[in-house]
Amino acid sequence: MNVCLVNPHLVSGKLYEEWDLSEVDSISPPLGLLYLAAVIRKSGHNVSFIDALAYNLSVQDAVNKILEFSPDVVGLTATTPIIPGAADIAKVLKAQHPEIKIIIGGPHVTAIPEETFQVIPHFDIGVIGEGEATIVDLLESLSQNNETLRDVRGIIYRENGKVVFTEKRPLIEDLDSIPMIAWDLLPSIINPYRMSIVGTISDKSTALVTSRGCPAKCTFCDTKVYGTKYRWHSAENVAKMVEYLIEHYGIKDFLIYDSNFVANRKRLMDICNIFIKENYNITWSCSARVNLVKPDMLKLMKKAGCWQIAYGIESGSPQILEVMKKNITLEQVKQTLRWTKEAGIMSRGNFIFGYIGETKETLQESLDFLLEIDLDYFQQAFLTPFPGSEVSQGISEYGEVVTSDWGKMNNVDISFIPHGLSKEEMVKFSKKAFRSFYLRPKVIWTHLKLIIKYPMIRRYSKAFSTFIKTLAR
Repeated sequence: MNVCLVNPHLVSGKLYEEWDLSEVDSISPPLGLLYLAAVIRKSGHNVSFIDALAYNLSVQDAVNKILEFSPDVVGLTATTPIIPGAADIAKVLKAQHPEIKIIIGGPHVTAIPEETFQVIPHFDIGVIGEGEATIVDLLESLSQNNETLRDVRGIIYRENGKVVFTEKRPLIEDLDSIPMIAWDLLPSIINPYRMSIVGTISDKSTALVTSRGCPAKCTFCDTKVYGTKYRWHSAENVAKMVEYLIEHYGIKDFLIYDSNFVANRKRLMDICNIFIKENYNITWSCSARVNLVKPDMLKLMKKAGCWQIAYGIESGSPQILEVMKKNITLEQVKQTLRWTKEAGIMSRGNFIFGYIGETKETLQESLDFLLEIDLDYFQQAFLTPFPGSEVSQGISEYGEVVTSDWGKMNNVDISFIPHGLSKEEMVKFSKKAFRSFYLRPKVIWTHLKLIIKYPMIRRYSKAFSTFIKTLAR
C-alpha cells in the first residue's frame, strides 16, 4: 500500500497570542511519525512524508502534496493545539478523494478518542497509544478490505455510523525492537527545523528520544500515549542513533526529549561512558527530576557532553506543589541546583503559573523562590487543562475555563484562570517574573558569555531583542 504520513499545520498560523515567540519557539522533526515511517517501510509498504507545520503549508497545498504520492492511506498525528489542522486536511482530502483512508494518531486522540471522532467526522480510524505495532496490523487489515479491523488492537473506527473500540494494545516493552527513525525522509534535518534556543548551543542540532513513559503522577500531565511504565532504548542503541546522526548529518548537539532521561541510573551511566569512550565530541541537554539526580551522575554527564539540564520545578509554593502531586520539596530543588552548578552544567527551571488553588500569595512565593535559586534559564507556562490530564477533571469548580477551543490550548496562552485572579493579573505577573529573572546583571552576563562562545549568536541576539519588546508591551 502507499502510505503518506503528514505532520499537520497550525490553523491560526500563530500558536501564541500573548507573546511574540517567533524567534525563540522551536519546530522539531516529528519523531513519532518518523518512527512509524521506518516501521511501515520495514513491513513492505511504500511510505512518504510531508511536514505541513515546518513548511507552513496551507490546507490545499498540503493536500496537493499528499495527492502527488497517490496514497491509499494518509496518517496524521496531532497534539491538542494541532488537531484542528489535522481536521482541516482530513476534511478537504475526504471531499476530493473519499476512498482514501485517513488515520489519526497522537496524544489528542489517545486522550479523548470518542469525543475526537464525534467532533471530527472525517477521520476513519484512530490509533490509541503507541502506534508502531498497531500500524503494521492496521495496514494488513486495510489491505484485506477491512475484514479483520475488529482484530486490530489499539484502534477506534467507524462502522455503520457507530464508533467502535477494539481491545487495548499493550505497551512496547523492548524499544530496541523498533527500527531506527527514517531520517532520510526529511529533506533536511537542520532546515526548516530549529531546536529550542534555550536547549541547544549549536546550529547543527536535532532532537532525540531514548525512552518512553513516566512513573510520576503529576496532575498536569497526560500519560496515556506512553504510559506510566518507564521503558528505554539500551545504551548501545542510543549510541548507534548518535553515531548515525553524526556520520550522516554532521549533528553536533542533541536535545534529548525524554520526560526523565536520568530515571534509569545504570543506563544513564552506561550512555555517558560510551559517549566518553567513543570520543563523540558532542554536546547535549536533557530533562530530569530533582529528586533523582546525584553528584556523581552529574559529574559523569558533564564529562560526556551534557551542558544543560531542565528541571520541572513548577512552583515555589509547597501548597501548589502538593496539588500538582510533584512529590518534590523546595530543599531538594535547591540542593540539586547546587550540585548541577558544581558539576559545571547549566540549569533550566520550568514553572507553571495559574494552577488550581493559585493565589497572589502563592504566585509571589514562586517569584521569591525563582530569584533565590541559582538558575541559568527560566521557562514558564500557564496551566493548560489538556484533555486526559487529571487536572482537567472538574476544573471548572476551581476557576474559569477561558476556552475549550483545542487550537488555543498550548501552555502559553491563558486557557484557565483560578478563582481570585484575573487574566490581566496573570499576564502582568508572567511578564514581571521574566523581567525580574532575566534582567539581573548576573543572568545577562551569563547569556552574553553564551552568545560569544557558541555559534548561535544571530538567532540568540534576535530572540533577546524580540523578548524585550514583548515584555515592554
